[in-house]
Amino acid sequence: MNMKNRLTIIALMIFLPLASQAQQEVAYLDSAMRYAEMEDWDSAVKWLKKGVKAGSKECMNKLGDYYNNTEDYKKAAKYYAMADNPEGWFEHGWLWMQGKLGQQSDAEMLKGLAMVRRSEQADYRDAIYMMARLFDAGAVVEQNYDSAVYMLSRLVEREDPYALYAMAHYYERGLGVAVDSLKAMELFRRAGAAGLSDGYTYLGDYYRHGTSSVIPDSLLAFQTYMLAAGVDDDNANGLSRVAECYLQGIGTRIDTAKAIYYLHDAIEAGSPRAAAELADMYNYGRGGVVANADTAWMLYRMASQGDDPRGDYMMGASLYEQGAYENAMGFIVSAAQNGSIDAAVLYAQALLGGNGVEQDASRAVNMLRDLAPHDLTGQAHFILGIATLYGYGVEADSVQGVDLIRQAAEKGNSRAMMALGRLYAAGEAVTRDTVLAVEWFERAVAAGSTQAMVQLAGSYRVGTVAPQNPERAVELYQMAVDRGNLDAMCRLGLCYEQGEGVAANSRRAYNLYRQAAERGSAWGMRLVAYCYGQGIYVEQDMKQAAEWFLRSAEAGDVQSCLIMGKLYAAGEGVKKNKKEARRWFTVAAEAGMTEAEELLKTL
Repeated sequence: MNMKNRLTIIALMIFLPLASQAQQEVAYLDSAMRYAEMEDWDSAVKWLKKGVKAGSKECMNKLGDYYNNTEDYKKAAKYYAMADNPEGWFEHGWLWMQGKLGQQSDAEMLKGLAMVRRSEQADYRDAIYMMARLFDAGAVVEQNYDSAVYMLSRLVEREDPYALYAMAHYYERGLGVAVDSLKAMELFRRAGAAGLSDGYTYLGDYYRHGTSSVIPDSLLAFQTYMLAAGVDDDNANGLSRVAECYLQGIGTRIDTAKAIYYLHDAIEAGSPRAAAELADMYNYGRGGVVANADTAWMLYRMASQGDDPRGDYMMGASLYEQGAYENAMGFIVSAAQNGSIDAAVLYAQALLGGNGVEQDASRAVNMLRDLAPHDLTGQAHFILGIATLYGYGVEADSVQGVDLIRQAAEKGNSRAMMALGRLYAAGEAVTRDTVLAVEWFERAVAAGSTQAMVQLAGSYRVGTVAPQNPERAVELYQMAVDRGNLDAMCRLGLCYEQGEGVAANSRRAYNLYRQAAERGSAWGMRLVAYCYGQGIYVEQDMKQAAEWFLRSAEAGDVQSCLIMGKLYAAGEGVKKNKKEARRWFTVAAEAGMTEAEELLKTL
């Protein structure tokens, strides 16, 4: 055998065991991954440890990942260090920088940074991207956009979708590069093509709004948003943008049904913006959606939890209207800081009255003047008008005050419409004119104000200001009920009970009272109690009546407090108890009921 053949055989003898070992390492890793897919972690770890013993660096890193995810950071670090390769250096270093292996002291942060830098210099993708983020934020290293751009550029050359997306934002803002919207659009397009669907979302925004270099193209915007939704059916931003197109007719015809379909998908994908949009539809009964206050507030709460300014604003506004001013302020301030004009106006209103914040009427007026040109809802004009009319933080001026309120009303502000209606009805600061008063109240109704619906319905019911029209009163109460107004439920129930403007129907009356009561209306609870006490639709039952009167009294209904005193004094529906009777009469008397004061004297 010649020397060449001997060398070939020796080479094969050395190589074949190595090939076999490599195959074995792959087999261990594959087995571990199969068990991981079945969530059989014990078996997965067992196979990974076999791979580690065989010298598999991939198994070492995967085992490090396992312990990292289960928050056993010391073991994770052990296996990352054992791997001793770019991936292991990066993961180990990142543990130090996150404080998972210590207290994030300067020395520990630098130790972690050195490992990440070593990985970056070995051209490991995650380390390069992390260094770009650190240079961008000025964390651990000095902020340097040029260095961030350099890091991202290395990944952009590989068509890395996240680097393309990040670099596009740099061109948008001119960070480390000159502002270039066309370059940003190109990078967003490439990011989308590389599989990052939000690249298409932002590209669609360019087509939708245009720039100095790009003419708006609504059709192209819609098509690009559809691409974003199609690349990744969990793309919350893309799905919500498609929904907006169907709602507003951007690049396509208005189609509310399709919009709602996409909004639901966007919400499931985690879009707080979509939750706020759908909440508005349910809150105001828009786009053919039947108004449903409960669903609306559930969605607003979801939007708020996702830090959506609209969700925060609506949560804050709801708490503010309930008088929970201090609790409202956190939501309002958060929304205002995130760009909500509505929230900024409400904060100015709080300053005007000192609700939840220290009163500063002059500052409030100045804020409202600054906000008014940007406030499309007219609320800033309205509050400024009220302040001017009555001299809060500014010299009183009835003419200018009414003019500001009228400007707000012309912008579609229902509260301003209501205010004008009341001013004309009372002849305050304007000549009394009931026709104009009703006209403004009706305009507020058309704008969706449940308060206007209830107030105007009451006027039509008895014929004050508006001509008596019980049928119109019932229509208005029903509109308010559809929007979840508890007061309207009780009043519409009375119309059905008494047959005013509608055929008498005690069943319908009772159901409306009960619906209001179960949603927390103290008046509704008292009306349910009356039904049991008088046998209206339900069988007469004084024990049930007493229970409902008690619930109403505990909810703050003064009339029910008086009634509970009478029931305890007489032992009707409850066991006779003078002490309890005296307690409830006292509560009613302290609330100003003279009858309760007289009854206290008889005990």
